[in-house]
Amino acid sequence: MNNDHTLSILRDALTRRKKVEDQVRKSLEPIMPTLRFIAELNKIYRDVYGTDETTPDEAEITSNVTVVAKKPKTKKEVLFTAPKVPLPVGATWVNVTIAFKTGHDVSISFKDTLIGSYTYEQLGFGRGNTSWNKPNKLWGLLTVLAVAEEYKSPQTIVFTKQHLMTVCEVASENAVEKQKSDLAKALRLMLGIQEEPFMPYSPELGYRAKFKLRPEPDMRGDGELHVSGKQLIDIYSDD
Repeated sequence: MNNDHTLSILRDALTRRKKVEDQVRKSLEPIMPTLRFIAELNKIYRDVYGTDETTPDEAEITSNVTVVAKKPKTKKEVLFTAPKVPLPVGATWVNVTIAFKTGHDVSISFKDTLIGSYTYEQLGFGRGNTSWNKPNKLWGLLTVLAVAEEYKSPQTIVFTKQHLMTVCEVASENAVEKQKSDLAKALRLMLGIQEEPFMPYSPELGYRAKFKLRPEPDMRGDGELHVSGKQLIDIYSDD
């Protein structure tokens, strides 16, 4: 058996095959956004109705298309991305409760029904560029806002943009607003509710959530703002 001849034939065959695959891939490039849209639409349709809207032939086409996962950046992309936490169709923020169980996980409820418990990683708040995937700054901002939302104290706790500059580790109030906007986007992506999750900012009230936001149990309580016996931050409204 002539091995060199066999290998030469195999090389020629694989080269021709790759050339055809490259031609097919190139021809698909202009319609890739449409195919991705159909794939996402099918998923939404299955989630709601338990079946596909497209025909079996269309489903076969989209199943053979490799869609690279990427983090949504725009409201349109968020709209067509499946939420991490399933809620009833038409759910609004006013019926949602996010309660911290510890510094790393929360329970999420809709009206009086517990949806489930989730870690910050499951909800998309991990720092993917670190070996331990620690909570990111948006999770820290949500944690602090929970304290202001429902901490039991004789004094009202308000986080102004000036206070949050320290929490967010930024040098301007505009940068604080940017992090709040990023947090709002992450929450919409998390639950699939497209309306703004926060009320308009005011210096008197700071940032307030439209949903119920509760701090972890140790922070719900005795009038002294502390964690493990240490003072957290001076953010009372009458300072």
